[in-house]
Amino acid sequence: MVKHIDIKLGGSTATLSRSDVLVALKPEPGHSRSFEAEVNSIELRGRGARRGTVGGYQVVELPIAPTKRRAAREDLGRMVSMQRQIAVYHTSEDNVPFVPTGTIYMSFREGTDQASVNLILQEHSLVVVKAERGGFITVGTRADPLEACSMLQSNPAVEVAEPDLVTPKQPANILLPEDRLFGRHWHLNNIGKHDGQTTGLKAGADARVVEAWYALGSLGSDSVVIGIVDDGFDLSHPYLRGKALLSWDFERNAPDVGQSDLAAGSRDWHGTACAGVAAGRVDAGDIVGAAPHARIMPARMGSDIDSEKLARIFDYMTDNGAWVVNCSWGPKAARYPIGRRVSDAISRCFREGRGGLGIPVLFAAGNRNTSINDETNFNGLAAHPDVVVVSSSTSLDQRSDTSNYGSEIWLCAPSSGGGGWTIATSDVTGSWTDAVGTVRPRGHSSSDHHEYFGGTSSSCALVAGICALVLSAAPRLGASELRAILQRTARRIGDAGAYVPDGHSIHFGFGCVDAAAAVAAARASLTG
Repeated sequence: MVKHIDIKLGGSTATLSRSDVLVALKPEPGHSRSFEAEVNSIELRGRGARRGTVGGYQVVELPIAPTKRRAAREDLGRMVSMQRQIAVYHTSEDNVPFVPTGTIYMSFREGTDQASVNLILQEHSLVVVKAERGGFITVGTRADPLEACSMLQSNPAVEVAEPDLVTPKQPANILLPEDRLFGRHWHLNNIGKHDGQTTGLKAGADARVVEAWYALGSLGSDSVVIGIVDDGFDLSHPYLRGKALLSWDFERNAPDVGQSDLAAGSRDWHGTACAGVAAGRVDAGDIVGAAPHARIMPARMGSDIDSEKLARIFDYMTDNGAWVVNCSWGPKAARYPIGRRVSDAISRCFREGRGGLGIPVLFAAGNRNTSINDETNFNGLAAHPDVVVVSSSTSLDQRSDTSNYGSEIWLCAPSSGGGGWTIATSDVTGSWTDAVGTVRPRGHSSSDHHEYFGGTSSSCALVAGICALVLSAAPRLGASELRAILQRTARRIGDAGAYVPDGHSIHFGFGCVDAAAAVAAARASLTG
């Protein structure tokens, strides 16, 4: 049960809620390496996941299941490199952590005699460590600092008793996008409501992308290139203009990756929508992507999966400088085995791309609500051992009812689903006239944005954009390291019973992608 504590801070009362699942750990001085090793061990055994550092404390999220949480706390209690463990608090539903540092700022009412002061300090096991103008600093040896302050403030002899709290700052150099539909991007930052609506929304049911922007101090790097393998791309679109490099149409063997057969009203727009989710430009009008500053490398593959062309596409990504490869599509056939040619091309991309650092390759799980690998179904692309397979969750932090599932799922990401909201993204612009003279939109709608995108296509593209943010934080991060970071920083959603002992769920993979935690882990790897 969440515990609420009312504390007087600066003349007003603040209610702080103790987190059930977050704790803050402080390493012993001079033991940072062994501390890292012990926290890594806890993560690998599914007993906790890092959620960034605050004021020198490592914030760790414990398992949801009570029995596993108790076991995790026992593990933490056995850490020899930890100096201190403290509860984490929140002041609102934004879930921003507040960590008590252990010190308390105090002063006593005028006229309080020294004997009374000494008695109060002794009763609460407080030690004076520093005198300050107007008061002094104490350190408690027993109680949680907030609980101690709550009791101290009820004593009429105490003028001030305030816990010293540390919380992440919001960099002044980050200006959130002003695009018209930015508030509709619940998948980037879900505050539980939009335009007064709360139906279908749950605060925190998102990918923590805005939090990752703050952690980066930017919207990502324009050096990062997201390879997007899909159908037609409208590169003149306001949200994509100027972002593409080395585009190539492998169907027509030409650099023009635009739609085909426009006169017939082709629905060749999927690539445009995915590119918007991953990397739509900021301040271009309506929507924005997860990595607005990233570049894109569009590879148009047409309406069929051609093994010869597909192998060439992955080699093209390997040879031409892609940092991430996104594939928001899959085979139509229930069983689709892949041959050595395509399999080897994917492996080369994953292991040899980016000058030997490797390129993470992402595939959408698909939207049939079936397994991707059982007696009747087999998606050889998703089952490839070097691929990150992405399923989808909803704006309520629940499983998307259409998302495919299986042991190969690596993680899930927010997208559409029953009871939840859809995703707003870019749509092909312009119109065409049919045989009877009716003007029809070239894309999904008559506007330049599409408010009803979704499925694992969108969740996969979102993860591609998040990978771009992580690589913005740590450009030399290897593809295998990035996959491991996505795994250990994923946020557990759904029922605790959905996860087997190794921390994996057939529906959610290792959990919902957490951009902020992944960026923090990537930065930590630079000093590890």
